[in-house]
Amino acid sequence: MVVGRTMWDFVIEAFQTPGLGIILIALLILFEITLIVILLLAHNGLFDLKFSYGGLGLELGQFAALLA
Repeated sequence: MVVGRTMWDFVIEAFQTPGLGIILIALLILFEITLIVILLLAHNGLFDLKFSYGGLGLELGQFAALLA
């Protein structure tokens, strides 16, 4: 049994693995680009972001609903 290992030990090992580290970095970059696109669409009024205690909601904005 391994004792004293934390989540960060596994994260460090994942980045040290030759093929897996590149995939994790690519997924992180893809997530950031997706977040930036969603925020830009929300800023332009195509999406509405609704914050609540249950989480985050993404709804079709009023301007985009008129176009549909």
